[in-house]
Amino acid sequence: MTDILIKPYFLLKEPQEGEFQLGDTSFQVTWFLENQFSSKLRLGSKTLRQQMGRYSVQREEDIGIVEGYAQYASVYGQARFGMIPISYGAEGSMEERQLFFQRSLLYKQRIVPLRDLGFEYSVQHRGWYSDLKVHNGEGETNPDGRMWMTANWGWKDRNKLKAGIAAMTGTTKPSSTTGVTDTLAGVDVNKEAKWRMGTAFIQWFPSEWKTLLEFTMGELKQDKKIEGKFAGGHVDVMYDTPRWAVMARWDYLNPDSDASNDLKRETSVGFILKNESQTSQLKFIGTKIVEDGQKIANDEFRLVWQLTPLVTDYK
Repeated sequence: MTDILIKPYFLLKEPQEGEFQLGDTSFQVTWFLENQFSSKLRLGSKTLRQQMGRYSVQREEDIGIVEGYAQYASVYGQARFGMIPISYGAEGSMEERQLFFQRSLLYKQRIVPLRDLGFEYSVQHRGWYSDLKVHNGEGETNPDGRMWMTANWGWKDRNKLKAGIAAMTGTTKPSSTTGVTDTLAGVDVNKEAKWRMGTAFIQWFPSEWKTLLEFTMGELKQDKKIEGKFAGGHVDVMYDTPRWAVMARWDYLNPDSDASNDLKRETSVGFILKNESQTSQLKFIGTKIVEDGQKIANDEFRLVWQLTPLVTDYK
């Protein structure tokens, strides 16, 4: 047993909406064979796979396999095969128990997946790292027979500084997208589409202060020409102590650079209370939501209780 996470939350949203959810709750077991072979199985809500919005009409919320892969590790690198974590960029590489806030707009709008069926090869040497993944894109079956590629390159220094770039590209066909309501970059879901995107990021956490800056740009190609572009990014700043933390985030997403009045912005502030072993964390998060062209009362307050029996960051 390598991870247990219970992360229920209460969401209060304007004008008069409220709900309780299990959130990012999951359970993971790992089996080790000799020194180089292992396999991991994580169970939880299938929403943790974060299937891309260009495929599915709505997300599945039933319980199932979130991750399930075989792994081989040696001095020449590490290989994984199965339902693997995509780990796109800095935020995409974080497990749910490592998150201070909920996922950013890039993930809320399901532009990037979190897990998918595929193969990964990664290497690390003296702080430098790179990985390459080939995956279905749809999350499970692959009706259109097209593959996606995701890669990360960067450098990290003893968990105090991490900087790098990430890239993702893939093709969709109408056999997988027809009937979907996705409008990212002005896509026509009834035509074949070529997608590509890139992200630059830097994480800096020298002591109690933690900072994350991440910026993404992408484009859509249909009928052999660029049809649309999109961009997004977020800045996170935290002051984290063994018993409490304060944090702030600015997050934005422009889903179609050629369209007007569709820019989304979220400003969040939060406070965390912890026990000594940090196995229990109570989070209070308020979010101001601004959408161009619309005046909708949809600000949020989120109360999250994160529990795990595994001591991961004892100080």
